[in-house]
Amino acid sequence: MNLLKNTITRVMVALAAITLVVGCSDSNEEGGVEMPDLQLQLSVENITATTAKIKVSHSQDSDLTWYGFVSDRVGESVTTLAEEEVASGAYHNKLHRSKQYVEVLEELQPSTDYTYIAFGLTDEGKIYGEIVAAEFKTLSGNNNNDEPEEINGMRRNNAWTVRYIGAGTVEGKDYDHVVTVGSVDKNPYTVTIVYAEYYDPADLRGLADLMLEDMHAYLDEYNAYYGTSYTIAHMLSKGDDVYKFDLDPGLYRAVAMGYTEQGEVSGLYAVSDEFEVEMPVATKEFNEWLGKWSIEGMNKAKCNITLSAGTPNKSIYMTGWEGYEDLEVEVEYDKQLNSIFFYSQLVAEDYYISEKYPSVDIYFLAGEDDGNFYSIDEGLYYISIGGILDDGARMIVRYGVNTPEYPRFSQMFFMAYVAEESKYYGLSAEADVPSFLATMTPIESAAAQRMVTSYSRKEFKRPVLVPTTRKVSTKHLK
Repeated sequence: MNLLKNTITRVMVALAAITLVVGCSDSNEEGGVEMPDLQLQLSVENITATTAKIKVSHSQDSDLTWYGFVSDRVGESVTTLAEEEVASGAYHNKLHRSKQYVEVLEELQPSTDYTYIAFGLTDEGKIYGEIVAAEFKTLSGNNNNDEPEEINGMRRNNAWTVRYIGAGTVEGKDYDHVVTVGSVDKNPYTVTIVYAEYYDPADLRGLADLMLEDMHAYLDEYNAYYGTSYTIAHMLSKGDDVYKFDLDPGLYRAVAMGYTEQGEVSGLYAVSDEFEVEMPVATKEFNEWLGKWSIEGMNKAKCNITLSAGTPNKSIYMTGWEGYEDLEVEVEYDKQLNSIFFYSQLVAEDYYISEKYPSVDIYFLAGEDDGNFYSIDEGLYYISIGGILDDGARMIVRYGVNTPEYPRFSQMFFMAYVAEESKYYGLSAEADVPSFLATMTPIESAAAQRMVTSYSRKEFKRPVLVPTTRKVSTKHLK
């Protein structure tokens, strides 16, 4: 959890790709032989200002041939467009036999409507099956070639090509958001992501300086802990490389920023076209975590919680821990494991407790059986995992069960930090907070709605600060 991040402000942009089925060709026979009724599925993804990813699939005979092409003549009859394309002979040597096909369209024009058309086509140019089409519009965005060659000491490096490809594989693992850099020189660089609305070439020098500060801070902490002597040079790429990111829905640009191996800003940069990350569709497994649950710890302490959706297949929000409905805890969801991960975090700032304590910060933290608890001064950390047993029962277990060096957390709880006293207080007695292992029993199976985060104090349980004998641990979490 203790990762290098750059702060960016969210902005939401929505684009739609509309798939059309326009019917079959005028004949489904060739030489008296009936042709298969080919059913193609077509989608458009990862639309940028100049590129779009096309996915075509079908579940029929793998020997069937088909053809697809893109046109900017949106609104015209796709049957007519398909027939004209075939008549031109453009399909020769371009027929597909793949049942799963992906193509990245390039050199499209920004802010332009397109339609991609696909249909069954024989070697002799006979159309068969349904003609399917998907309409889409490229993003606006500035054309990178229109940017100044140099501004505020930053020079665009035309030897770097930065591209967002969406889902991809990095080091043998699959990720949803991947950026590639093609480089024909050996200048070192690293890549960051910025929201498109706030991208400005005139601000790039300031961004480069901030990134450099973060890299130095990360290296100082890493080297101090592990006794290593890594430098900025170890964090940079040369030549072609691939980067993975964890992104919320929004409109972005990827920026390759140049640095010297001695740890200075080189002044070189390159930027991708704008690209959109859309809200994913929640899986059945993700939705089954949502709803109301009764939690009971090994110490017999109980509480009822509500789990509601944040970003589908990625994040969940928990309310009700220790009985506090107005304290919302973010929980990570792991799609591959179908598990939820609880982690330390700042939950609320300037939170009202009483007239004596009108403004405190509330944290979600973890403690061990030895009476220590862990702050987040040195970064966030994982506390526990909600998983599913072989018999279908859901349990919360401590994180790092198979990692001997990891703290043996026994509970997770809210702590209030009173800055004026430089003290932490609990909101509940230890005996009233469920301990691990903790069972999860469903109360309501229906998916919960995300709770509104602006609360009236009268509607909820008012906290009472509980003096705690727990001490902040001096151990360092990895």
